[in-house]
Amino acid sequence: MKRLLRLLPGLLVSLAFTLWFVLRAHWGEVADALKGVDAPLVALSATVLFSEFFIRTLRFKVLVRPLAPNARFWRLFVATLIGMSLNVVLPLRAGDIARPFLSARETGTPVLPLVTIAVIERVFDILGLISILLIMVMILPADAQAHGELVTNLKIYGSIFGVAGIGSMIVFLALAAREQAARHIFARIVSIAPKPVGDRFLFLFDGFVKGLESVRSRRALVEAGALSLLHWLNGSISIYVLFQAFSIDLPFAAACFMTVAIALTVALPQAPGFFGVFHVAIETTLVLWGLDPAPAQAFAIVFWAVSFVPVATAGAIAWWREGLTLVTLRDQAARLEPAPGK
Repeated sequence: MKRLLRLLPGLLVSLAFTLWFVLRAHWGEVADALKGVDAPLVALSATVLFSEFFIRTLRFKVLVRPLAPNARFWRLFVATLIGMSLNVVLPLRAGDIARPFLSARETGTPVLPLVTIAVIERVFDILGLISILLIMVMILPADAQAHGELVTNLKIYGSIFGVAGIGSMIVFLALAAREQAARHIFARIVSIAPKPVGDRFLFLFDGFVKGLESVRSRRALVEAGALSLLHWLNGSISIYVLFQAFSIDLPFAAACFMTVAIALTVALPQAPGFFGVFHVAIETTLVLWGLDPAPAQAFAIVFWAVSFVPVATAGAIAWWREGLTLVTLRDQAARLEPAPGK
């Protein structure tokens, strides 16, 4: 019952937005817009977008290198693909938990440091999004100045996320650089708790700090930062290619804008599959850029398919080939527990 209650807000949000999108859609005009789509360009857009999982895997390999220098790229790619596909079909971003477990099986590394690396990746994602936002502002054409209020709002929200990302990175670097001092301070703080509880928190702290090994390397920071920018730029390119498939005459800056909007949208509580919220966000974004509702709705439907169908399909195949079950992941989750007496 508690799990159902946790899922209920997201389910209601998705249901509300799905109904809103379906009931407002001009389905006859949407069908006409879909008839004129260039299928080869849609396939190209899907291919470009799918390549992001290779970029994500390469970044993950860079960050995990201090812990597992001999980790095989292909095995990490399979873990990444399965993790991302589970984020599509299961609630509460279950894939963010699954990928560290699968990577631990490949590398022999404890799970908790790999969970920490997944958190670090989110920091790099925020910085990558800020970079895309700045690129959008720099390349915004003169005839788009009518959207100045929109750009201003993006600058505000971008600044907020930027400060949060920079603050998180400073904390990570401080922990990585002063591990013993940080542990001493943390141990004194948790000493007020009962010993079993304090030991549990120290166990989690040690695993967390171990995962920060990668940020002690300037080379790893530079490489991960560059790959994060490439990852989010790749998404903007995919959107721009899809613009061409629909003969939508919008600048690349609009594709960058949509990339940021989508990133914020998928972070909202919603049902598995990102139904409804994703579609309304895409439609609203395109309408803000002056597109009529019907082609905007058609674009939202196709881009949802391009974004989620390939990864869900490939992830399901990889899941089957690996012989995995949800019970397997649940059993592996037990490894987060410290051994008795520690």
